[in-house]
Amino acid sequence: MSFDDRSFTGADETTRENTPLIDHLEPPYRPIKTTGFIILHILLTIAFITGIVLFPAIICPDPLHNDTIGRCNNHSGYNIALYIHAGGYIVSLAFDRLYHHYQDLSRRDGYLEFYRQTRNLRRTPLFIISIGNAILVALIELLGSYRDSLFHLNWKLYPWYFLVLLTSLEVLVILGALLWYLVLTLKFNKRRARPDATQEDLLSSFVTSQTAANEIGFRDESYRENVLEKQADLIRYLRERNEQLGRLVLQHKQRVDFQQGISNR
Repeated sequence: MSFDDRSFTGADETTRENTPLIDHLEPPYRPIKTTGFIILHILLTIAFITGIVLFPAIICPDPLHNDTIGRCNNHSGYNIALYIHAGGYIVSLAFDRLYHHYQDLSRRDGYLEFYRQTRNLRRTPLFIISIGNAILVALIELLGSYRDSLFHLNWKLYPWYFLVLLTSLEVLVILGALLWYLVLTLKFNKRRARPDATQEDLLSSFVTSQTAANEIGFRDESYRENVLEKQADLIRYLRERNEQLGRLVLQHKQRVDFQQGISNR
């Protein structure tokens, strides 16, 4: 028996004729529409590091690379670079919510393996820039507290240097994650596979996994956790699909009752 919503009663032609919505309920393939957003996120990330480097160095030159000289409407280039870094967090948060929305739609469509494969990957940009913000706050406080001591040691450790170094590390990790996320998304859309939650081989593997583990006698903890995670995702998907089907059946019944009421008048 298949869990494909399009095949509830294969031999009952009468039922199939009376419920035409079932035949077109589950298209064989649904793309995930995040490719354009990932590319835009990559371009904005490049603009992010470019702005942090250019404002203190070229656009609003500050010879001391600190916040004591204002060249752009009473704001130094270093201050503007800090504003850009804070804005980068807001942008990453917006993209994270956007990715979450489309990933959740993909999971609801039955693409459970792709959801698990990219779940942590899509969170990486927001996670990295959040850590960067925390480190940046601590660095600003430390450099402010020990600025005089560093000045007497003739160390040219300007705050802007730390900001550029920290941001460069953030951007390297974020770009790596986004590029890999883009590659996986392109491969997924190119493959045009049916939802893996509707494939009988996947379903049967979940049913026999525990039996096989007991027969062989040993499975490491990661294997068991992986099986349980897949089973939980499948159960959640089937529960959501059952709820959706229940709503569709109710809507169809109400539509039929309404049409019958009109014809009986």
